[in-house]
Amino acid sequence: MFLPLPLKFLPYNFLFIFNCRAGGPRVLLRMTLGTEITTLLKASSYTATDRNLLKWDLLPDQIRTRTEELIRKTKQVYDRVGMLDLEKVTYENTVQVLADIEVEYSVERSMLDFPQHVSPDKDVRAASTEADKSLSHFDVEMSMRQDVFQRVVHLQEIKKIKQKVSELCIDFSKNLNEENTFLIFSHDELREYLSLRIAENANILQQLLPLRAKLAELLGYNTHANFVLELNTAKITDNVTEFLDDLSSKLKLLGEEERSFILNLKKKECEETGFEYDGRINAWDLHYYMNQTEELKYSIDQEKLKEYFPIEAVTEGLLNIYQQLLGLVFEQVGDAHVWHESVTLYTVKDSSTGEVLGQFYLDLYPREGKYGHAACFGLQPGCLLSDDSRMMSVAALVTNFTKPTMDRPSLLRHGEVKTYFHEFGHVMHQICAQTDFARFSGTNVETDFVEVPSQMFENWVWEKEPLQQMSRHYKDGSQVPDDLLEKLVASRLANTGLLTLRQIVLSKVDQSVHTKSSADPAEEYAKYCSEILGVPATPGTNMPATFGHLAGGYDAQYYGYLWSEVFSMDIFYNCFKQEGIMNPKAGMKYRNLILKPGGSLDGMDMLQNFLGRKPNQKASLLSKGLYT
Repeated sequence: MFLPLPLKFLPYNFLFIFNCRAGGPRVLLRMTLGTEITTLLKASSYTATDRNLLKWDLLPDQIRTRTEELIRKTKQVYDRVGMLDLEKVTYENTVQVLADIEVEYSVERSMLDFPQHVSPDKDVRAASTEADKSLSHFDVEMSMRQDVFQRVVHLQEIKKIKQKVSELCIDFSKNLNEENTFLIFSHDELREYLSLRIAENANILQQLLPLRAKLAELLGYNTHANFVLELNTAKITDNVTEFLDDLSSKLKLLGEEERSFILNLKKKECEETGFEYDGRINAWDLHYYMNQTEELKYSIDQEKLKEYFPIEAVTEGLLNIYQQLLGLVFEQVGDAHVWHESVTLYTVKDSSTGEVLGQFYLDLYPREGKYGHAACFGLQPGCLLSDDSRMMSVAALVTNFTKPTMDRPSLLRHGEVKTYFHEFGHVMHQICAQTDFARFSGTNVETDFVEVPSQMFENWVWEKEPLQQMSRHYKDGSQVPDDLLEKLVASRLANTGLLTLRQIVLSKVDQSVHTKSSADPAEEYAKYCSEILGVPATPGTNMPATFGHLAGGYDAQYYGYLWSEVFSMDIFYNCFKQEGIMNPKAGMKYRNLILKPGGSLDGMDMLQNFLGRKPNQKASLLSKGLYT
């Protein structure tokens, strides 16, 4: 699953991060909301709708004009700060004025660069993509302002590299998101077409990886991975390598057992159908036989099962579960201002006080040009205003579930239900965080911690009680039979060895290409597929060219999915499994100690506050059928 929109670092935040990483004092400026937005909110009637400042009906020319105006206005602020006499610098005329522009910039930028992912209008998407590039270039320009930041570290070269890296990342993601061509090919034609389609992104990687390595070198780091990891909970690549190798070793026997079972299935099927048995698992065999394994071992018919998960029932159950657990109330907004008629908007309130915490959009169905995966996008930060009142957070959940038809609703496979719960966990992180400063709002936490809240909530789709709440047969409204539910819960262990080993492969590839500048991504992938997964990569293919995380803000950090799973399982097993998975008291503890701090506390500090100790791997290994 592709993660949430990469965190948006506003212009001056870039440099403070570089200061920390270059060995200077670890300073993180905490920013409050701009006075212009404060004035705008005061002038409104202060309803939830009024507090959502986002507009989704901008035309391409308006996007271009507002982008230019945003750049002009923000630059003026930096220019004023840059011209100050050093002896007259105060908090109010430097930090405060930069703080005042930060959220104005953030909110306006969301309106300009988010439409590239969701707008039904191709011209709007194109204008939004260009706005993203222009603003990314501007971010780099401002982050290199020597007069404002008093910092000279190979200034011009770093600026040039950062601009190029930013542009390459945007192009890489756009190539993945916009590709929805439907054509009919022969086998040879398909191979040739795929080779052409991946060539563009392969070329981008060839430029992007050395640029990242050069930038890290200029900033005093031996690898891009070590540069990135310093501000994560893992800290250094050695810790990541040790974690991945240890987990791979613990899964080795389980992986061998699962491969052996698949080979026996394949051999038997070849004998029955008259196909030649080649004695190995090919990449194109893997998912087919993993599905067969699940059906044979657990008697799970996924097509039959999804009849009990119409999207209306899943959405209703999901919203009720999150409301009950976290002490919240969700109210759908009628006649909401949205970017497409299928999008819905909800206001989130605290169930005890009635306080409005934020709003979220649900954009659930595919359409041409839309972002092609599932993700949570933070659109408006939750933080304090300059008058000490609070700006509410706004987020969007974007998925691509099958559209309903005239005679059949959208039916979700269980894996899609899990994705829904996962991404909505990110939404709740965005909404429930109550930080003082925009810089630390919502999911602005360490990248190898950001998946903890979403992964933790995945556990509810493997428990009988919540599964019953979110399911009913689309024809007669009947519940999932108990025996089928029990089989489904037991099937959580299906293929867990191979699935986790594949995650390790991708994590190792990500680490490898960001620690060895000469590494060839396709070769690294092929090597680890054979060594760790035991299933060779398909010759002539280049999976890393379709690996969106490499250019989507997870560079050298894909390990974070497995790393944070250790934390999320420790929380679930040692709190909710013991105190009750629908226990509101446990849910409020989680909301207050894990979600509410946002990024204002280090992830490890939040975990120790919640658990009363340092986290460990026991629960994570138990969830995979392994024991220490």
